[in-house]
Amino acid sequence: MDFPRRCTVDDSRWTTLAAVSIAAVLLTGGVAMMAAFHTTSATRATSVPSSAQHNAVLALTIAYDRMLGTYVFTNTGASIPADTPVVVTITNHDPSVNTLFVPGDNRVIGTVGGIESVNIGNGPMMVSSLPASGISHTFTVLDRLYNISVPIPPAPSSSIPSVVTFELVMNYAETTTWACVCHCMPNVMMPGMYGPLVITG
Repeated sequence: MDFPRRCTVDDSRWTTLAAVSIAAVLLTGGVAMMAAFHTTSATRATSVPSSAQHNAVLALTIAYDRMLGTYVFTNTGASIPADTPVVVTITNHDPSVNTLFVPGDNRVIGTVGGIESVNIGNGPMMVSSLPASGISHTFTVLDRLYNISVPIPPAPSSSIPSVVTFELVMNYAETTTWACVCHCMPNVMMPGMYGPLVITG
């Protein structure tokens, strides 16, 4: 099927998507776990996306939840405008490393330039992927319009967060779902590991 989308996805990814379509329906918009495995070295950032240069910002935080007894995204609902550059910042206080459902999700997919800025306390680095063995969580959106995968490294410690910054331009208005697709919880339906993403027209 041909759907309008910003990223080119090969047939094998759409075959995998079909295999998890039931889970996608349960997540009210669809989140899958796939990407082609690819690793590139980090480069020192010459510039980091600045909210002052853009029209919209979105800030997400991963912090310890005493009620759940684990680290979760503390603000799970998000709304951003379509056709507008959006600077997204994810601050992760979780020092744990979690296994990816699909190792290829270590790649940065669907962001502007296919990159993210990562700061683990020693200055920002621009990367197009992270080691599959060094990922704490992800911010993933995969539906008929969008294919976005952002790996998030663990915090150096519970008091020193890792900070990931990236830029999105989402061209089509819809309500979809984002999720973390790591083995950080029993399943991606656990509270704090997924939520709605409203793209307003």
